[in-house]
Amino acid sequence: MIPGKIACFSRLKLRWLVVGCLVATACSHNVFADESDSGVSISITDDASDSEAEADWLLEASLLQPQPLLLPSLEEQPNALLPQEGVSLADSMFGSERVASGRLASPRQALALRPSNDLILGAEAKLRVSTDSANLLGKSPSALGIGVQRRTPIVTDPRIRGSRIGSLAASGSHWIPARIDLDTMLSKIDSRIVDNIVTVQGPYSVLYGPGFSFIDIQLLQAPRYQDGFESHGSTTADFKSNGEQLYGRQEVWGGGYDWGFRVGYGHRTGNDYLSGNGTATPASYNSRDLDVALGMDLTDDSSIEFSYLRLDQTNVEFPGQAFDMDFLVTDGYEIEYTLDNQANFDRLVVDGWYNRTRFEGSAQRPGKRRQFPFYDFINFVGNTDVDSMSTGTRAAWSWGDVEANHLTAGFDFRYVKQELNEISSGRIGLAIWTDANSPIPDSYSANPGAFAEYTTPVTDRTTLVAGIRGDAVTTNVTADAASVAALGLEVPQHSLEQILGTNDFDQNFSLWSSFLTLKHNINDCWTFGSSVGYGQRPPNLTELYAAQSFMFLLQNGLNTVTGDPTLAPEKLFQLDLGINFDNGRTRAGIRGFHAWARDYITFEATRTFTTTQLEQVSLQYVNTNLATLAGGEMYFESDVNDWMTPFATLQYVEGRDQTRNGDFATQRVSGGTTKQKVYGMNRGSFTTLGGSAQEPLPGISPLESRVGLRIHEAVTQPAWTLELSARMVASQDRVATSLAETPTSGFTVWDLRGSWQAFEDLLIVAGIENFTDKNYQEHLDFRSQNGIRVYEPGINFYVGTDLTY
Repeated sequence: MIPGKIACFSRLKLRWLVVGCLVATACSHNVFADESDSGVSISITDDASDSEAEADWLLEASLLQPQPLLLPSLEEQPNALLPQEGVSLADSMFGSERVASGRLASPRQALALRPSNDLILGAEAKLRVSTDSANLLGKSPSALGIGVQRRTPIVTDPRIRGSRIGSLAASGSHWIPARIDLDTMLSKIDSRIVDNIVTVQGPYSVLYGPGFSFIDIQLLQAPRYQDGFESHGSTTADFKSNGEQLYGRQEVWGGGYDWGFRVGYGHRTGNDYLSGNGTATPASYNSRDLDVALGMDLTDDSSIEFSYLRLDQTNVEFPGQAFDMDFLVTDGYEIEYTLDNQANFDRLVVDGWYNRTRFEGSAQRPGKRRQFPFYDFINFVGNTDVDSMSTGTRAAWSWGDVEANHLTAGFDFRYVKQELNEISSGRIGLAIWTDANSPIPDSYSANPGAFAEYTTPVTDRTTLVAGIRGDAVTTNVTADAASVAALGLEVPQHSLEQILGTNDFDQNFSLWSSFLTLKHNINDCWTFGSSVGYGQRPPNLTELYAAQSFMFLLQNGLNTVTGDPTLAPEKLFQLDLGINFDNGRTRAGIRGFHAWARDYITFEATRTFTTTQLEQVSLQYVNTNLATLAGGEMYFESDVNDWMTPFATLQYVEGRDQTRNGDFATQRVSGGTTKQKVYGMNRGSFTTLGGSAQEPLPGISPLESRVGLRIHEAVTQPAWTLELSARMVASQDRVATSLAETPTSGFTVWDLRGSWQAFEDLLIVAGIENFTDKNYQEHLDFRSQNGIRVYEPGINFYVGTDLTY
């Protein structure tokens, strides 16, 4: 095995050297991206003043971010109407203050002054050959405070400061996962159609609905051209050696002075990948996506933008999950109307959206059976189908200048409808079940809300931002009584009322949130910022109504999950403090946070199944009275000279269930009896797993750091750049033992990335990921008691080309 691997390494290394890798740009310069070329045309200049006069919209700077590996300079289109102004990612710890009235909606502009905001540029996707948008977050050093669970090469689940994200704003639309253990919000959006991503790492925005943290994706929009009609195109091709992954994309865009269009089609395919020890992991996939953007300026002060996304995936294998995906289809529509410079307001932005996801999956593939011999032990045959829909609207009025006194107020409405069926057959001992359903029954959530945010400069160095929001959320089960009368895998079966422990499915939540943010420029180099916020989050439809669905939500896998319609909404109070230094050549910063969560929604183990080892854990959603999350992020980079920039980042989160014992234990439904809460017992008492009065929260990633070095041609517009980086992850021994979570060893992964502007319109990127062929496992990856584990990919050579014309 070793000689073969060495020979393979030599052949791939030669191939990589032939295509040439090479890369990274001057970190201290400003970057300007031409909207007409969808972020492909990048020029670099030392003089920001020229671009500020032309800028027609705001690109927020991030808090505590190293500069990404930027594209080398391409020739700028001379007659594009909307040259986009960018800023150094480390320009300000608390965001750029450069504001322009233009195409970008005021609600999103206001985020520029917010602490705990990070910005990731979509241009990084080409250089880091990322797949879905969360995969880009996992690879970008700019995405501080964000961990990811890599479910497949094209499906990645983001975690902001240890917490799952319940929803996603993508160009105004509201997206949710159809099934939280398989698809994710960000897996619906290919990273190559992203302009930029803003993450809000706390309850510091009221624009996106009730919640504690948010991800806002700005998709590439339709361009405009000052001198009349133009049309352009680009052809992209990528290859990754590990899993023989191929990606191709074709885009065309164009338009005139007051209208524009953009159409793109991408196709991804891949096979099983090899971990560092040469083990094949079932992770094949086929994925196709179509995106369309149309825009028109109706008058000098009004415009309308329309976008459509289509995702079509087939034969996607999910290692370490209960089911593979036979097919998935997502359709997303959005329309946005903008009206400026009116007598009664400065701007009005109205968004409307509709997106729907349908998919079917199964547990019968050979790769799945190899991973889970327990399936064959119980003769398990399983199939699942899901139908999930989100629709709604938002209207926001703005008054004033974002740099001065600025008010944004409005209302929104979100409606989510979801149904999951899980049909299975099998046997455990003498108990045999056939075509039993363990569903999330047809149910809905309706959420009208109102919000207001106000920005004001207290002094010439201090800016204050405040916001408040109110929501009313109604949820209910709409499935007919007959369809939920006999559910679950036990014999005899039980009704939904018995499984959930109540027949009161109609729930109503009155929620509110508010925040206050302060940014103070101490001097030309130092900036201080703080934020304090309070938010509430309602339970989602899975947490409320799941009826023993087979969802692998913890690292031990083989979980069944039961909801609770009586769950209280989560309530979180969070404080952030941070300081940043930037003298032009050196940029550094540190921020810390502490959050107190009342009625935090977590899990209780209600049953375990054991053969020769622990095989399966049944989970129940519960509120814990108090949980805490604390940690922070650090960042440093310095331009040592004109051709070299070292950088380093660090992030850490500790989550703890302060009241793990609770005041009751859940006795799951059994033998015809209804599920009940038995007060006076510790949580989890009906299992042998045990647990202490205080315990770490499950699913928290360990301490993580990146260190690296960027070198590039010592000119203003380098033709080649190179980045060497190491991602160092500490061991994680803070685990939830009451939920059978186990420790994970630490590891270090080395990557080498490069780019070369071979010709004016041809960009070549290449690199080696995990070039030491490390065999490693993330803390969130599946592992069983009998030694079956999912490991991350070993060495991977990649090469990509992008031709623009």
